[in-house]
Amino acid sequence: MRRFIFTEEVQQALAKERYHHPDPHVQQRMEIVFLKSKGETHERIAELAGKSRRTVQRVLDVFEKEGLDGLRTFHWHGQASALTPHRESLEAEFRERPPHTVSEACQRIEELTGVCRKPTRVRKFLRESLGLSWRKVAAVPVPPKLTVEEHAKKQAAFLKSGA
Repeated sequence: MRRFIFTEEVQQALAKERYHHPDPHVQQRMEIVFLKSKGETHERIAELAGKSRRTVQRVLDVFEKEGLDGLRTFHWHGQASALTPHRESLEAEFRERPPHTVSEACQRIEELTGVCRKPTRVRKFLRESLGLSWRKVAAVPVPPKLTVEEHAKKQAAFLKSGA
């Protein structure tokens, strides 16, 4: 069984960061090491933290090798989107001619890049990668006794007068 030596500074950092660190995953890691610093067994730590015994061992391995800084960092790399290499060309295209619907965006992306994605993925890509957002549009109401042409002339005159 491994023996850990916990200095006063490490114990204070563990006690604070298990509740006050902004990342909940780091809080969980700090809680596991905090419980170990209080002399709990791996089985009891797993039970109290709601994690598996293997997770407790992994966290303690990280702490042993890298210390508190290792507990605060994660080396997760998500899978890159197939649309990412086409980001600049798609952004230029959609800034010039914005799509009216997600379905239209899906079709145009497939035509331009050959990458076929479902609407949910395309919506997420447009929002998060390109910074585009959907705008609510509605028809301009026309007064009931005017035709569209008469209303347009009246509005143009109103805008020219500056009132």
